[in-house]
Amino acid sequence: MTLNVERLTCIEAFEALLPEWEALDAQLSPRTPFTSPIWNKLWWKYFARQGLLRHDECFVHTLRDHSGRLVAIAPLMRTYQPAFGPLRFCKLQFFGTDPSITEIRGIICHVERQGEVVDALMDHFAGGNNNDWELFEWSGIRLDGAAYKKFASAGDIITRRTLPDYVISLPKSWEEFQSRLSNNTRKSLRKGYEFIDRDGHKIALRVAESHSELGDALKRFFSLHRARSGAADMKPHRDSFRPTKHRDFLREIVDHMGTRGLLRVLQLEVGGEIIASRIAFALGRELYLYFSGYDPRWRKYGVMTTLMVETIKWAIEHGYEIINLSTGKDLSKLRWKPTEINVLDVAQSPPSLRGKLTLRSDQWLHRHGRDDVIR
Repeated sequence: MTLNVERLTCIEAFEALLPEWEALDAQLSPRTPFTSPIWNKLWWKYFARQGLLRHDECFVHTLRDHSGRLVAIAPLMRTYQPAFGPLRFCKLQFFGTDPSITEIRGIICHVERQGEVVDALMDHFAGGNNNDWELFEWSGIRLDGAAYKKFASAGDIITRRTLPDYVISLPKSWEEFQSRLSNNTRKSLRKGYEFIDRDGHKIALRVAESHSELGDALKRFFSLHRARSGAADMKPHRDSFRPTKHRDFLREIVDHMGTRGLLRVLQLEVGGEIIASRIAFALGRELYLYFSGYDPRWRKYGVMTTLMVETIKWAIEHGYEIINLSTGKDLSKLRWKPTEINVLDVAQSPPSLRGKLTLRSDQWLHRHGRDDVIR
């Protein structure tokens, strides 16, 4: 089936396309907040660059079938480096080129259609006046899907990164879920509660979801996230919200998605004090777990594990069917026996000499930890 590819302005994408975009997004699974029009609109507002060294141009495309039905959205931008001059080059990439704020990015479509969508975009950007680029960075390509196979015959490509995402399916009860876990995991979970009880502490789960609750919950989240990242004698964690722009972006995300009932802040309380916190996106019957933070003074009790147990119990009780543990391989995720979904970043160049040289330069920079130079 031939798909019709059309470029939109950002105003068209975020206003005229909004009802169709939201309808498509609601059909996807596993769901993430990063495919929503809210996330992409605010991302462009906060992170698009308009400087002399880098200039991002909105380059969003839609793909429709023969009946005009929306099949996919490609929230693309053209990044020029530098903005002007004979030495500038053009890189096509997806919204979300921030330092870990957007965890998964790429084409917005059903997984089973990713292959034909990639085919259509490849054909579109290879012909006519659409080949004015030296590098195309594809993101979110499913390793287990048809799209990845398309790149084997697509000319010069480099597979840059494999990013694992972890998803757990929820049964009807905590007891049934717990029975899936290993004996060691069940023992560890039990000890966490016993240690807290032994020292006379009473824990409670607090879930902030109303607009009036979310402001204070987010403020406490920032504090706990910063405290965990600043703990000197623990495994280093980046304070992803140290820059003011990142905090302002998340505040506006929380405001917009919270107003629509799409956001929760899950908090572990001890003695009236919130000691651990995690942001979660409530997307239909799926819960996407985002960044977290906790008070390092409580680490000996394994409070993040306890918060996770309380979160799973709460999700089951409220009828959620899937919890997305987010991206990145971590032993704390593997204990829950999740399904691993791998997505890839693939860099592609056109067959021109300039394109091939750009691809090799890009590969060298990534290999030597200098990917920020051409991001």
